[in-house]
Amino acid sequence: MKTAFVGTSSLAWPLLQEVSRASDQLLLPSVLQGALRDRALSAGMPLRLAASAEDVMLDPANQVVVLALEDCDEILRLTRAAVQAEKHVVVVLPELTASPALTFELQLVLDESQTAVIPVLGRWQLPQLPPDRVVLGLDPDAIRQLTLELSLPELSDAALAVGLRTGLDLLTASGFLYSQVTCLDQTVPGVGLISRMVSLSTQPEAERLLPPAALTLRPAGPADLAQSVQLTVTYRDGRQQQFAVGEAALLPRILHLCRHRAECSAWLDAASATLELCEATARSIRRRRTVDVHFDAGTERSVFKSQMTAFGCGVLTWLLLGMVAYLIAGQLLALPDWAWHTARILWMLPLALFLMAQLLLPLTRNRGGNPRGKTGASEEPDG
Repeated sequence: MKTAFVGTSSLAWPLLQEVSRASDQLLLPSVLQGALRDRALSAGMPLRLAASAEDVMLDPANQVVVLALEDCDEILRLTRAAVQAEKHVVVVLPELTASPALTFELQLVLDESQTAVIPVLGRWQLPQLPPDRVVLGLDPDAIRQLTLELSLPELSDAALAVGLRTGLDLLTASGFLYSQVTCLDQTVPGVGLISRMVSLSTQPEAERLLPPAALTLRPAGPADLAQSVQLTVTYRDGRQQQFAVGEAALLPRILHLCRHRAECSAWLDAASATLELCEATARSIRRRRTVDVHFDAGTERSVFKSQMTAFGCGVLTWLLLGMVAYLIAGQLLALPDWAWHTARILWMLPLALFLMAQLLLPLTRNRGGNPRGKTGASEEPDG
């Protein structure tokens, strides 16, 4: 597989290392700047630099473009240019500016293209997650709690943003879509922030309650170097299952998604859900309370209930106004019997239709379960 990089973010460094070391990969001329170029030069990595990002897109030998930029508008522009040139695109999400709007736009680009658009997510650090699976597929009814603790080299804004996104994505790799977020910062006078704790839960009135999840971000200490990060799942019977978090191989997953581009949609949905949780966390910090997470895509069942509620208000209004109009007309007008019978039928017809529509509720589907991609196939890039 022939790959080129365009970007500045050091978050793409593990992938750049993996591509340069793989015997079946070819690193083509790239556009590297900022922290990413500094790391490559300090590591003594042999690089061939292209004059511009447009030259990378127009290179006929290039098959995959990795974008690691901070400007979301530039990411979208180069993604469109790459897919128009029939190249697969791997997007390393920006440190500070990533938002659900970015992944929604990438989804639109994917829908209109014939190549893959792949977001790099924190759950890729789970070796137990197969390349063809978006979630671990855990059973929420058997689980009591999920916990994860991440040690960060520093508690700067960028490190907190990346750590928060990675941690939340690791927790949602369970397949659970949480609807409430609570964030608590622990600070010390004169020192500042020393830890951030994020709790994920569902609304009490939700159709299906999910086990709570807890994420803790804190600065790394000397003892953390010898300890591995674990996503801990505690079951109701007291058992614990730990999923190791480490530097999983990125290339096998990218190659799989290039072959099966239809699965990219599920990965972009997962990225959108994680970024929505990040935005909800920011709101929770500002408001200092629990906030709701508003996912754009509602289930068929919830949409049906919302529509029936609105229709029900309209039917009640119709019945009240119709009854008043019928009584007034009965006092003022002398109409034949068939006209009064027709008026009564028209008055009661909306109520009958509304009651019959309630029978459609069992036919609605609840899509609030685990997000799974549909398997498709596209042309495999040459090795």
